[in-house]
Amino acid sequence: MKLKMMVLVATGALLSVSAVSAQDGAALLKSKNCLNCHAIEAKKMGPSYKELSAKYTKEAVPVIAKKLKDGQGHMKVAATDDELNAIVEYALSHK
Repeated sequence: MKLKMMVLVATGALLSVSAVSAQDGAALLKSKNCLNCHAIEAKKMGPSYKELSAKYTKEAVPVIAKKLKDGQGHMKVAATDDELNAIVEYALSHK
């Protein structure tokens, strides 16, 4: 019984840590300076988030996040995997 309780507590702690570190996508866009080159509706230096959401589905989130992390076809973004996923999910949410 004690072992089950310890496993449940440890699992809950891990889940809450990842939820806390995955910040709100809108705040991350601002803090990572994404809005310098992108806008929600208008094309700037890079495509708008509406353009990107029309082109990509949610299944592309991990692929796009990896490209941002590695700097493939986009400048490298210094962020955690959770942060990158939150950024891409938010960006693709603008239909």
